[in-house]
Amino acid sequence: MTVEQETAEANNNEKIENTENDVPRVLSSYRSHGLLRCMTFIDGSWLYHNQDMLVKAYAAPYKIDFSKINAVALKRLRQHMVNTLDTDPPALDLVRTYYYASVPWNVHPDDALKLEDQRKFYMLLSESLGFELILHEIDFRGHYMAMQDRITREGDPNFLPKERTIDMALGINMLYLAAIDAYDIAIAVLGDADYQPALDRVRQLGKRVMIFTIGGSAAYEYLYPKATARFSDFPVVRFQDHLEDLRLAHRVEREKVLYSYACARCGKLFESTYKAAPKQNMYCDEHRIWRDRAGNGNFAPPREAITGMQDELSALSVNSNVTNDQV
Repeated sequence: MTVEQETAEANNNEKIENTENDVPRVLSSYRSHGLLRCMTFIDGSWLYHNQDMLVKAYAAPYKIDFSKINAVALKRLRQHMVNTLDTDPPALDLVRTYYYASVPWNVHPDDALKLEDQRKFYMLLSESLGFELILHEIDFRGHYMAMQDRITREGDPNFLPKERTIDMALGINMLYLAAIDAYDIAIAVLGDADYQPALDRVRQLGKRVMIFTIGGSAAYEYLYPKATARFSDFPVVRFQDHLEDLRLAHRVEREKVLYSYACARCGKLFESTYKAAPKQNMYCDEHRIWRDRAGNGNFAPPREAITGMQDELSALSVNSNVTNDQV
């Protein structure tokens, strides 16, 4: 072998060694900074079809605020680590959130508005929340989207749209990203038992899994795992335990701001949604009725006091008349 060939072979071996060391170097940098990478996988179709369970638990109309799911999950992860680790828990880095759902097409013309609302919802998830959308089309063959409409309007309860690719897509993607070491902890928002093989393989690859599910709509094995068949490394998180934290507030509630004031009459502290102008006097409920309606800062006595004063004046007038007659 010539000198040139030996040099070329040595360079090739060095390149191979550097390539093999790329991944460990990246992992060591994460470990040295104390970061645990998290990815969230949401079965949107399952979540949509089981929201009635949350309405029942809340005993009132209920919608999920998807911007709060990750916050609740990460908070539970931190709490568990604080309670179980002897040292300070590592920081959690939310790398990505995947949302898997179906997109109806070829639906009845009357459902055009529903399709538009669904499109706006997906745009909100993607553009405002930064979710990665994995959407699969479902052919409704000209039927209504809702089962109740198909029964009452079409008289056809037998048609059922096929929605079988969501489970497979989520499971494969979760397993693939675990295999290429893209995350350390998978936050799995799901409930179907079909995910058990994928969750098992993800854990075999050394990844940790947190299951975020709806009680009453989750596989029994998720809620009550056996020692020989575990699918989660953390306590299972139930939506029912965080209903208020995950509730989508009405626009009026979100925009409602309370301002604190001290009553200019008695000094009592109170709150109001009214934003006062600078140096404007504010009054509590008890003394608000005393204000002069002309707005000059004087106080008018309450109606009861006025009535009492009128009665006293009437009595004095009667006594005065009697005295004059006697004279």
